[in-house]
Amino acid sequence: MSKTIPGSKLVDRSKKFFSGLASLARTTGLIVRRSSKFSAEGFVLGVMKAVLTGKASFNELAMNLEHSESETLTRQALHQRVDKNAVSFMICATGQAIKARWDDQPLIPTKKFNRIIIEDSSQAKTDKANAVDFPAHGNGKGMTAGCKIDLAFDLLTGEPISEALHLATEQDRAIGKDLVDRVKPGDLILRDMGYFSLAEFLRIESQRAFWLSRLPVNVKACNPEGRKLETILRTAKAGKIDLPMCIGEVCHPARLIAVRAAPEVSRERRRLRREQAKQLGKQPDKDMLTRDGWHIIITNVGEELMKTTELFKLYSVRWQIEIIFRGWKQSGGLVKALARRSNPFPLETLMYGAILLLILTMKTASLLRKAHPQRQLSIEKTFQSFAIFIVSINSLYLIARYNPDPRLLQMDKRSRKSLHQTALECLG
Repeated sequence: MSKTIPGSKLVDRSKKFFSGLASLARTTGLIVRRSSKFSAEGFVLGVMKAVLTGKASFNELAMNLEHSESETLTRQALHQRVDKNAVSFMICATGQAIKARWDDQPLIPTKKFNRIIIEDSSQAKTDKANAVDFPAHGNGKGMTAGCKIDLAFDLLTGEPISEALHLATEQDRAIGKDLVDRVKPGDLILRDMGYFSLAEFLRIESQRAFWLSRLPVNVKACNPEGRKLETILRTAKAGKIDLPMCIGEVCHPARLIAVRAAPEVSRERRRLRREQAKQLGKQPDKDMLTRDGWHIIITNVGEELMKTTELFKLYSVRWQIEIIFRGWKQSGGLVKALARRSNPFPLETLMYGAILLLILTMKTASLLRKAHPQRQLSIEKTFQSFAIFIVSINSLYLIARYNPDPRLLQMDKRSRKSLHQTALECLG
């Protein structure tokens, strides 16, 4: 028998959020006059069902609305409503969902940081006919189309912090500036190399916060005496290095930690680098070949807060966001729903419907973990379970009844530790 989600928070928080959708619909112009054929709650549920099932034509959207409204809306009438106002409404709805905190208590207790924020992006493809409105990087064979979803969440609470929809051609480094504006004292930001920016690290530090990142191979590094990182690595006898370093042309001070890579990892990295150089008719860079033998991260987190092994363990937990993206994409028909020729308004509406599903599932998963602390719940299985539940209901308010058997969400047994257990180890 499954437990009730603590304090009926799913009931209270979800009702508060969904009850505000009608006001958002009026503010954005989606709904001008109240109608028994079309409501804000029914529209949101219909869009989410379209994303989950992949059935996203106007006729299929109208069929979804038929189950949640007292009267039927025609395909043609729905077509007229899915315009720029519908997109504005969905943007506001996702923003409100982010702001509505469902649980403020940390899943992973720590006295070291206020929040541990993990940020990354994931691309969603669409039909190449949409390339004018949603351009993507070409594949050498012609135009491609898609979008990029940027997500940041707090590892300690499991709550999403920010989300944004971008063109697939936008660089993560530029997108990441938005999150830095939200940084608070005591936060720790974990990012991949795509977001690497010394200027942004400086901004984070100015907020009395922390950052942790991998070091790109093309970024220079030397110790305070001017000795190159590659020279230090070539002469190193130990398997670990933890040193103060100066990073980049601006010589930004940072703590650099390097751990020697396994021989098979080093060989594969160097093989790929030599192949790439050969294709360009060049010799592989010796310094880069040296770095290929090491895992290298840099940070402003001092030794008094975290040891070398703890920092590497913590950075490995960044992979959790990739698992979240995978579970989100595999839980329904997202690929099928977006892989259609469409004018930009219906397509963007579906994209924001998918983002809203991502947000709601993460918030619900956080409450489930709190309700079942002795179990290792799988975020991917939670996405699947929540998707099946959403498709089965005819009112958004019924989400408050979602209370799955935790045994069905249990992670499969494995020899290695879960990312949650790894985070507990290095933060405890």
